[in-house]
Amino acid sequence: MKLKFTFLLGVVLLFWSSFLQAGPGEGLGLFLDFGQLKAVNYNTEIEYQTSKIGGGQYDYQFTLGGSFSFSLFGTEFGGKGVLPDNTKYEYYKAGIMGAEFRAWMGPLFIGVHGGQYFLTWIESLSLGSYSGIKWSTGSGWGLGLESESGWSLSWYNEKSEKIIFGNLPDQRVEGNRILLGYRWR
Repeated sequence: MKLKFTFLLGVVLLFWSSFLQAGPGEGLGLFLDFGQLKAVNYNTEIEYQTSKIGGGQYDYQFTLGGSFSFSLFGTEFGGKGVLPDNTKYEYYKAGIMGAEFRAWMGPLFIGVHGGQYFLTWIESLSLGSYSGIKWSTGSGWGLGLESESGWSLSWYNEKSEKIIFGNLPDQRVEGNRILLGYRWR
């Protein structure tokens, strides 16, 4: 709750700053992900994440007039996790390949997106053995701001549908993400 309030207060303060006069910008964006995409048991809601590592996102945004934009994006997030009754896997990777529609009010935007979410479990970082990549559809929404200089700060909420693993429990990917990045215009 405190993090959400702090983020919203920061958005309001930055929105009223005089140096932020941007609208949607067209171009490539690269972002660091400081939030989390976590693996969750689909039936019991148990979270398998034990610690987060981090992630990244790239996108290409196309302007649709002065108040709307459309982007294609990909994101990947890694974390440490434990599956019950299966100590073989120590890490997981989750990500999204999708498309987003944004509505802009000056530098402030609200966006909705959908796409393919993926999840894989990894034995260890040195061995490279993994469970195989499994996919499902999902959606999310977010809000943020992007300055005229290209710097961006945003918050997103994510949730996928059921991801079916043959020998592991059914899972889904969910979480809140905070992205900090830059768009080349």
